[in-house]
Amino acid sequence: MERWFSRITMFWMLFLGEVQSQDWTKCSTGCTCDGNKMSVTCNGLKNVPNDIQKDAKKLDLKYNSLSKLDPTAFHHLSKLTYLSLSNNQLQTLPVGVFDHLVNLDKLYLTSNKLKSLPPRVFDKLTSLKELRLYNNQLQRLPEGVFDKLSKLETITLDTNDWDCASCDILYLSRWIRENPQKVKTSGGRVEDPDGVTCQGTMESVNKITKENTFQAGCPTTTQQMATSPASTTTTETMTVREKQTKPRMKIFQEELFSKASIFFCQVIFTQHVSLVVIHILAEIPLLHIVCVVRKP
Repeated sequence: MERWFSRITMFWMLFLGEVQSQDWTKCSTGCTCDGNKMSVTCNGLKNVPNDIQKDAKKLDLKYNSLSKLDPTAFHHLSKLTYLSLSNNQLQTLPVGVFDHLVNLDKLYLTSNKLKSLPPRVFDKLTSLKELRLYNNQLQRLPEGVFDKLSKLETITLDTNDWDCASCDILYLSRWIRENPQKVKTSGGRVEDPDGVTCQGTMESVNKITKENTFQAGCPTTTQQMATSPASTTTTETMTVREKQTKPRMKIFQEELFSKASIFFCQVIFTQHVSLVVIHILAEIPLLHIVCVVRKP
């Protein structure tokens, strides 16, 4: 009996110790905590607190003054299912900032000043169903940035500065065409893939193809060789780019000159023009190459 009593006592001591370590009565400065819903809401902050309860499931940081994030700001919050960073002043996101949020269901980044995103920034968010990126300053996205979001149901991308003259727009354009049902309006309810438009125009991003970016000399082949998640080797990305495409008029002029030169040389040789004339003509560099070097 005493043995069972001591075991029960030890159990309660451990339990109470864990509860005390997660004491929801001790909330971070500038935040309010709801222990029942396991949610934290913060206001008036310039930095993300580092003492947010580690078992929190909801973290609301909208309408603060966050201009940057520490790469490890959320690494101890692996139980989060909801994270809002909307209506702040974020210009970019550090690499790996979301890597530990494997249970995250909703991520709101709307109404910031995001101009770019790092590669693979969302790769670990395999449970994510909703991603809001509207009303930022994004011009392009890194290749494959959404490819790991297998459970994604809703994404908002409108009201950004999408640069449709850049080769980088081709990934987003293709992704929208392949996932039109996921692209919603700013409210996140109505499907609207055509609502994601190019900067300065009303042309839909999903209608942009390589022909629209002809002058940009876009890559023809992108080969991504990624190891399995369990591997410790890094992902290698090899892009094969074609040479800058020459303007059509220049190509036409070159072809015309080449054909005319060959014809001129054939006339010279078939009519048995004297070598003296050929040597005189050879003083002209291009004719020297075409006629003298190629003389049969």
